[in-house]
Amino acid sequence: MTSTSGFHRALVGGCLLLAALAAFAQPRPQPQQSVLDLSYRIGRPTFPVAAYRDMGVPEFRSMVSSAFQKSGFSFVAVNAQKDKSTVFEFRFDVDPKTRLAPMVLVSADELLDGRKKCNPCFLRFAEIRNAQDIKALPWMAQYDLSARLVPAIDNAYATIESVGREHLDPSFGFNYKRQWAGEQNLFGNAFVGISMPGLKESIVRAYRNAGFVPIEGDVPSQAPELLLAFSFPLDPAKDGGVVYKVKIRSQYDADGHCHPCEATEQYNPYQPLPPAGLSGVLSRATLESRFTAARNAAYDNMRTELERHLRPRSGFLVPPKPAPLGSPPPPPTPPVAT
Repeated sequence: MTSTSGFHRALVGGCLLLAALAAFAQPRPQPQQSVLDLSYRIGRPTFPVAAYRDMGVPEFRSMVSSAFQKSGFSFVAVNAQKDKSTVFEFRFDVDPKTRLAPMVLVSADELLDGRKKCNPCFLRFAEIRNAQDIKALPWMAQYDLSARLVPAIDNAYATIESVGREHLDPSFGFNYKRQWAGEQNLFGNAFVGISMPGLKESIVRAYRNAGFVPIEGDVPSQAPELLLAFSFPLDPAKDGGVVYKVKIRSQYDADGHCHPCEATEQYNPYQPLPPAGLSGVLSRATLESRFTAARNAAYDNMRTELERHLRPRSGFLVPPKPAPLGSPPPPPTPPVAT
């Protein structure tokens, strides 16, 4: 009896272990990409921005509050926490159509001497309290909001650096680096004010005129994502070619126009190519140069047709090639030992 019950316990334990391993092996959901992540990634760093000495608390708090107010924020509150840290709360007033006002928190550790002066007062980085709400907005709203919010945070810290220079602890310096470096598109080239059929037609024409062969497929008129498939001839005299796709991720305005639609190429430079055969040796030898020239021509055609529809404040992008076409695949990355 003891042996049987022990076997049952071992069997149940083994099943539970297998279930746990299976759950652990499931792919974990990737964090949602957002425009805000392209330009503001500070989070909660360990080291402070700066340390101030021989400065009264009212003067220190006024310096921080005034800098953010000068940069377009409304002061909400300043709260001293139980752990001696002080948290400033600001609201960034934006277009009410977004129905979302970013809330920014700035922490400080106020360590005082016997005269109630900073000794030191540590200033920390700004944290966007409702960042997840901002990341849930449509991309176009994120583009517009990030282009105002992130430079405003940068400008506030620049003002603090200038105003507080006299009391800055030189052993710390001022460690804030501007986050805003111009706009970047979330996916690829971003277009607005054009219908999806019009955008699709322009892209297909750009690639067809450059030597790619479109592979027709059914595409819903307002699909959130679609793939335009093409083939690039391995041998101009024969059927078959390199698989090449353009992926379009789309959002639309009230009139059904792109707001924005973002197009990016998708192809595998390491895709296996069929044997060239005796008659195709020369074509195969020139494949990479022909493909590069055709790809460049397709992007030039797209630029000519669609540049006037680019999202405001963005420029036309030609992504770098990942590798020459037909390259051997890179060796697999070894697993990280833990």
